[in-house]
Amino acid sequence: MEVKEVMQKEVISVRVDMSITEAAMILLKHNITGAPVVDQNDKLVGVVSEKDIFKYLYPDYHEYYSFLGFDKEKNNIQDKIKEGQDKQVDQIMSKNAIYVAPHDSVVRVGALMIMKKIHRVVVVDKGKLVGIVGRRDVYHHVFKTALDDEK
Repeated sequence: MEVKEVMQKEVISVRVDMSITEAAMILLKHNITGAPVVDQNDKLVGVVSEKDIFKYLYPDYHEYYSFLGFDKEKNNIQDKIKEGQDKQVDQIMSKNAIYVAPHDSVVRVGALMIMKKIHRVVVVDKGKLVGIVGRRDVYHHVFKTALDDEK
């Protein structure tokens, strides 16, 4: 079975020139944990996830221990959210997006997800975003096929 048979064709994406705050709001609005990042021609340029935004907002280990109290920590995060309105998503996104083609096998995608420890893979055809396949899509397909074969 090919990826195009199990992928989701309606993909929530983020434009590369969007602010970090706009990208975060899209993830929140659609209740998703990540989205492909595309340019003006719908060419894939990266992926942004909640983890990327989380890393941007929160202090690293050393910064955390330099804080003097909770109020300062809280203000720092609020300041970062405000700063995120002026910074573009391309500053925090993963630029080495892992992607597959519509004709790749579902088994290959499942193996890629395990190997790379990822939950979703972007589907690209001639550089353009055409879909996304998640771990759940692969999982459902594998079990449905196995159960159908038993009948």
